[in-house]
Amino acid sequence: MQGLNQSLSSLSLDRDSLSSTGVTKKGKRPNRAFHSFATGSYGSSDPQASAQNDIQALATNDLGNPSGNLALNARAPFPFSNQNAPSGGLGESITSHYVPKQRLEDQERYLTRTFVTSQDSVPPCASTQYYCVDQGISDPRKLRLTMYNVPRNEQLRSATKLPVGAIIQPFAASLPDSTIDVVDASQRSGPLRCRRCRSYSNPNYSFTFDSKAVCNLCQVSTQLSEDHYAPLNPNGLRADIDERPDLMKGTVEFLVPDTYNVVPGKPNVPLHYVFLIDISTLSNENKSSLAMVEGIRTCIEHISVKQPNCKVAIMAFDKEIRFFNLRPELNQAQEYIISDLQDVFVPIFTGLFVRPEESMHVIQDTLCKITAYIEDGKFSHHFEACYGSALKAARLALDTATGGAGGKILASLSSKPTHGIGNLRLRNEDALKKTLKCENETYLKLGQELLKSNISLDLFCTGSAFMDMVSVAHPVKVTSGFLKYYPGFQLDRDEFTFVNDLLHSVANTMGYAGQLKIRCSSGLSVYNYYSESVENSDREPVIPGLHQDTTLNVLFKYDGRLPPAKDVHFQCALLYTDLNGFRKVRCLNTSAAVSDNIHEIFKFVNQDAVVSIFLHDMLTTLGDCDFVQKRKTIDDKVVDVLTQYRALVSKSSSSQLVLPDSLKTWAAYLLSFEKSELMKNNNKSSNGNSRVYDLFKYLDSTPAQLAFKLYPQILPLHELLQESDYTFYDENELLLQAAPLENLCVRASRSELVDGGCYLIFDGTTAYLWFNENTNTYLLRDLLDVDTGSVKHSEITLVGNAIPTLDSGINLKARSVLRNWAQIVGCNYVPVTPLRPHVDAYYSHTMAVLLVEDRSIEMIEAYDAYLVSLHKHISEKVKKEDYTKIGASKDHEHITQKFIQF
Repeated sequence: MQGLNQSLSSLSLDRDSLSSTGVTKKGKRPNRAFHSFATGSYGSSDPQASAQNDIQALATNDLGNPSGNLALNARAPFPFSNQNAPSGGLGESITSHYVPKQRLEDQERYLTRTFVTSQDSVPPCASTQYYCVDQGISDPRKLRLTMYNVPRNEQLRSATKLPVGAIIQPFAASLPDSTIDVVDASQRSGPLRCRRCRSYSNPNYSFTFDSKAVCNLCQVSTQLSEDHYAPLNPNGLRADIDERPDLMKGTVEFLVPDTYNVVPGKPNVPLHYVFLIDISTLSNENKSSLAMVEGIRTCIEHISVKQPNCKVAIMAFDKEIRFFNLRPELNQAQEYIISDLQDVFVPIFTGLFVRPEESMHVIQDTLCKITAYIEDGKFSHHFEACYGSALKAARLALDTATGGAGGKILASLSSKPTHGIGNLRLRNEDALKKTLKCENETYLKLGQELLKSNISLDLFCTGSAFMDMVSVAHPVKVTSGFLKYYPGFQLDRDEFTFVNDLLHSVANTMGYAGQLKIRCSSGLSVYNYYSESVENSDREPVIPGLHQDTTLNVLFKYDGRLPPAKDVHFQCALLYTDLNGFRKVRCLNTSAAVSDNIHEIFKFVNQDAVVSIFLHDMLTTLGDCDFVQKRKTIDDKVVDVLTQYRALVSKSSSSQLVLPDSLKTWAAYLLSFEKSELMKNNNKSSNGNSRVYDLFKYLDSTPAQLAFKLYPQILPLHELLQESDYTFYDENELLLQAAPLENLCVRASRSELVDGGCYLIFDGTTAYLWFNENTNTYLLRDLLDVDTGSVKHSEITLVGNAIPTLDSGINLKARSVLRNWAQIVGCNYVPVTPLRPHVDAYYSHTMAVLLVEDRSIEMIEAYDAYLVSLHKHISEKVKKEDYTKIGASKDHEHITQKFIQF
């Protein structure tokens, strides 16, 4: 133990040792950019400090700034100059292995610089807001790679123990403008495409004087048709290049002809929505059915203004299915009830789907009648819920109305379905199930039917009892929909959040009937699309519902060697129908250098993408629910990667734990995942509501949401703040300032929280306001507008789950923080929940989830102790030379080497 303490006190980043590993300055760097590896100065650690302080010394090194102190008080317009900023996308080296400091440092760095895609490589942290200029490479928020120096061959990649993959979020918002250029190819033969690999024209296509286009992916020439011909100038550039966004921008959309339609020979139609309301007894008793009605009313008002061509239908179910005729000619709605649940049918055609603007009076009358039934017809309520039959009826209605083109269902559910198709009555063996896979044939079949019909399902669950979410939410997973869960639903507490979630689902819907394909340079190919629609295989995924948050992870494999003198290119093509019924192809393009230098490969790793790929790969193997073994697998993976870095790159002494700059907080994120609700020991049911919902959140999260979920951000409000702290730096109010000082870098640990303090804590979906009886009463008065003289801290409530709007300084700062979090994760509203010890019933459980650095109830180590454990295992493996060595690579060794890794 004494040896471990001595090792711990010697923790360092070992910059000097990194520069003396034999890696020369002539190492391979990406062709399109110059990458600066300049390092700053480092303070020495105090030899008298405790082990805790010695670990913290890693995070207290000076960040440095080449242009001096930032003028944070002056608001700056876009664009910012990068003249004094280091190029290459790395900026100054990240010095902290603690997540809070890393986040604030990274955000401060991008206050005064713009990410230029043609010059910069590794993108900022997923939790960082930044301006981006598309210069032939897509905004990394839309398409990011795990590595921007790709290993030349599989043998070198296996020596890093890291994946070559990509994270795709096609509709992620770019700053400051999310407008995408559209190329109209619908009246021609279609977009310019390669005759061999079928890639779409992009800025890296080259053109010859004999009227041919050379593909940057497969290097094959394609003869240009008259539609795509343009003369070349002496420099080889097309005369119309300024009029061709597809040859200038990394992200572009093509309007495509009828040959790309979903149903051949049939025209496309605008998006059709079905709102499916659970009006069974349990739903009516907890009032979630009323919240659903209010949410539908809000959504329909939004659709009538923002999506005027879309059509809507309203259905309800308990032990029967109710359809509503919404024809604009009617004075009031007509209701049709179906009781035959085994062979459902659509009783009406005309008036089932309508445009809200035309039938608003009938829609409002329908919602009023449903509300009256919920509130006044208690003796007519039925306990049973025929959820499966209702889904089948909604699918049949959409197929009939759209001719099989597709649509979107938004459904509420408050109890386990116990009637009709998909009956899930409780069985004694349910609690003994050790699986997170759907085993119910009805819902497996429903999911495939919805997928085949290009219909997505968003499900809003409000029940407290066991709902068998693995089964009822399986169609959600297959159709790339979203699952929301409100345990112990209370109308006064949860209605505002429920309505906003429903509105978010509608307002951020971008299209439907999507088909996605990734193409890449010769030598690489797709190994796995992490999508349930193709059962996590290499088949191109179908995405029935496309949302601003739709995210897909892709893993690549090697088919051969990559040429070292050329970049490797990637293109993502998403064919989909937009809200107005136009068929489009959205193309995303990016590239990376090819390297045979393992030091350079580690330098240009994107941590957020690596974490996402690794977790999604882990989620595909959770079916057996052996969570203890899965946690061990994660630990072994972390040790393997850091051992490879230690042995092949740093070659430091055994007394030092060296973390790669690019993976400085990787261990913290994966340790947090081990402590999540999903990974808890399955002492009871393995498929309980909370565990399954946590699984869906991991599957559906964008990179930004995943970062906050894995490691919540904690910002103090009681500290003495500078005038610029928690204020926006730019005129567009998108970049939040917060100096990366020790008092603002609060780690997710109980020891970091001060008695009498006040904190905002964000986990990617909800913001928590932490305070207790010792919190300054004047602070609470200025923040929440409460009379602290007459109102106890336990009596404080937040109306609408929001902080009130006041003119006080701290209130303005708090609302700026909440607004910034909402912008980062791509939503319009972040609910705020009070978090008070000895007051709120959910306090203990919530704190255990949020404080991810502490030792968990499952006896999983605290973060500091985890680093010590990692250092011990790494040292042992290095001492035994138990790591993959880089030998002379020969063709006949390639396949053998791949199997040796297993």
